[in-house]
Amino acid sequence: MDTPELELTPDGTPRSARYDDVYFSRDDGLAESRFVFLDHNRLTERFRAMRPGEVFTIVETGFGTGLNCLATWQRFRECAPASARLVFVSTERYPLSREEIGTSLDHWPELSPLLARLVERYPHRFEGHHCVELDDRVDLLLLFGDANDTLADLNAHVNAWFLDGFAPSKNPELWQPPVFEAMARLSKPGATAATFTSARVVREGLAGAGFEVERVKGYGRKRNMVQARFTGRCGPPQPGLWPRNEWAWPEPGTRREVVVVGAGLAGAHTAWELARRGWTVTVLEQAESPAAGASGNAQGAVYARLSHDDSASNRFYAQALELAQARLARLPEHVAHQTCGLLQLNQGTKEAARFDRFQAHNPFPDSLVSLIDTETAETRAGVRLGAQALYFSGGGWVSPADLVADRLDHPNIRVLTGHRLTGLLQTTTGWQLTCDTHRGSITFDSPTVILATAWESARLPASAYLPVRPIAGQVTRISSQGAVSDLKTVLCSDRYLVPAHDGQHCLGATFHLKDTGTETRPEDDADNLNALQDRLPGVIGPFETVTGARAGVRCASPDYLPMVGPLLDAEAFDALYRVPLQKRLTRRLPPPPWHNGLWINIGHGSKGLCSVPLTAKLLAAWLNGEPMPVPHSLANHLNPNRFAIRSMIRGKR
Repeated sequence: MDTPELELTPDGTPRSARYDDVYFSRDDGLAESRFVFLDHNRLTERFRAMRPGEVFTIVETGFGTGLNCLATWQRFRECAPASARLVFVSTERYPLSREEIGTSLDHWPELSPLLARLVERYPHRFEGHHCVELDDRVDLLLLFGDANDTLADLNAHVNAWFLDGFAPSKNPELWQPPVFEAMARLSKPGATAATFTSARVVREGLAGAGFEVERVKGYGRKRNMVQARFTGRCGPPQPGLWPRNEWAWPEPGTRREVVVVGAGLAGAHTAWELARRGWTVTVLEQAESPAAGASGNAQGAVYARLSHDDSASNRFYAQALELAQARLARLPEHVAHQTCGLLQLNQGTKEAARFDRFQAHNPFPDSLVSLIDTETAETRAGVRLGAQALYFSGGGWVSPADLVADRLDHPNIRVLTGHRLTGLLQTTTGWQLTCDTHRGSITFDSPTVILATAWESARLPASAYLPVRPIAGQVTRISSQGAVSDLKTVLCSDRYLVPAHDGQHCLGATFHLKDTGTETRPEDDADNLNALQDRLPGVIGPFETVTGARAGVRCASPDYLPMVGPLLDAEAFDALYRVPLQKRLTRRLPPPPWHNGLWINIGHGSKGLCSVPLTAKLLAAWLNGEPMPVPHSLANHLNPNRFAIRSMIRGKR
C-alpha cells in the first residue's frame, strides 16, 4: 500500500506530507482526542451504563497514529463493566508502519502499556480487514483501503462515530456521499457522531444521513466543532437484488446459550469464541475424546496458498492466515507449537511461472510473504532444497490435538463425549437434540445450535443439502535422524514436512477424494515418503524409519472455501425462490426461510489451522451482535447456502 509520507515537525508532532496536515493538535493531541471524540460522544457515561455482556461499537474514519483508539481503550478499561466488550473499527487508506506509530505516540507515558500492545499486534499492511485482538474484551478491526469502499462493505451496528480524517479542505476524497450513506445504513438508533471540523460539507452530509447536527465550541484555539445524533431510518436498506447482495441475514436470538456439535478444530474454536464472550456452551462429541477425527494429528502446518489475484479465496485466506499466525505466536507453552517460519517450495515449471507472476504483482508486504532464492531458502530451512520458495516468516506448526484441548478448557464450556447426534428437531423455543450415549438416549434443548460436524453434516436432514466432499488422508511420522533432523522450518509442496517434536517429524498427507475410511494403510506411508523424496532428495532418504501414522477424513466444499453461517429450510427455499431467482425477480419476496437458531462451520479441508480461527470469530461476532470481522461481500462467499442459490440460478425451469 502507498505510504502517508510521514514527517515530524520540530516539536515532534506527526504530519502527513501527502495531505499537508498534522495528525493531531500541536498543543496536546491526547487532550484534543478526549475532548472531541470521547466527551462529545459521551463515552464515559455510556461505558458506565453498559449491561453485562453488552457490545459497544465505534467506527472511525482515519486511524492515523491510533491515538483515538488508545484513548478510547483506556477509557473503556476504566469505566465499562468487566463483561462488556468494545469493538473499535477504523479505516485507513495510507497506514503508518508499527515503528512510525510507536514514534508518533511516545509523548504520553500513561499510554505506554497500551501503545506497546498495539505496536506488538499491529497487522501487515495490505488492503482488506485486519483483526487486532488488543485484549480479551477489546477488538480493533482495521479496514485498510479507501473509506468510501471499506465502509460500503462493512456489516456492523454502530453506537458512535469518530470522523477524524484530515480536514475536508486537505482531503476532500474522504468526505464523500458514500461515507455518509454508510453512516445512515450502519448507525443504531441514537448513535452519536463527533468531528473536529465544522465544515459545511460535513454538516450537510451528516444531516442528509439522518443525524441531528449541532455546532459547538472546538478544542483549544479552534472555534467550532460538530456533534450529532442519529434520528433517521434504522436498519440497512436493501442495496440490490438478493442474493447477489445478501444483506438479508437472520437475526440471532437473545439467549446466550448454545450447543456446538463436534469437538474438532472448528467446534472447539467456535465454542471458545462464544465462551470468552460470556456464552454458556455445551459441546457434544460422538467420539470418546475431543479431536478424535482429522483434528487429532500430532503436528500440523499453519499455512495458506496465497496468490497475486483479487479473488474471494485469496482475500479470505490472506486475512485468515494473518489471524492464525498472530494466534500461533501467542499460544501457551502447554500447546506444542513452533513459530519457525514456513517455506512454500517451487515444484517445477508451472509453479515457477506462478511464482514469477506473484513476484510481479505481489499485493502483500514482505513481512507476510516474500519470494526468496534457493540459497536463502536453504539457509532458513537448514537443509538442501534445490529450489526457490515463498517464505512466510510468521508461519510454523502446532499440535491440533493440543490446540483443541486448550480451546475447550474454559469455565463456560461443558464437553460431553460419547454423545452421537441422532435427532435435531426445531421447537417453539429453539432446538431439541437427541443423542445416543452409553447410558441410552438423551435429549438437550437449546435456543442456538452450531454444527461443526465436517463431512458428517451430510447425514443430518437439516444440512443434507450442503455439497460436502469427504477427503480421507493419512499423516506419517518418522524418526528424526539423518539429514531431516537439521530441518528448521516447515516445508510445503504437494506434501508438508515439519521440524522435529519429541524426536519425530510429521509429514503428509495423502488425498483420497470421496473416501471416508479412517484405517491406516502402509501404502499411504509409502506414498507420503516417495512424494517427499522426489521433492526433497537431500532431506528425505529411501530408508526413513516410520514410527507411526494417523488417518482422518477432511471435509471440503466444491470451491474449497469454508461454509459458515445460517442454514436454510432447503425445501421451502426451493419452492419459494427457484423461479424468481431464475427470472431475477426476488425484490418482493419475503426473507428466506431460515432454520432460526441453526448455524454451521464446516468445509475447511486441509487448511483448518489457518481458516478456523477467522470463521469461528466471524460466527461468534455474528451471534453476539458485533461487527463482522470480514467484509460483507466475503461473508457472502462463505455463505453455506451459496451452492443451492447458484444451482437454482443456473438450472433450467
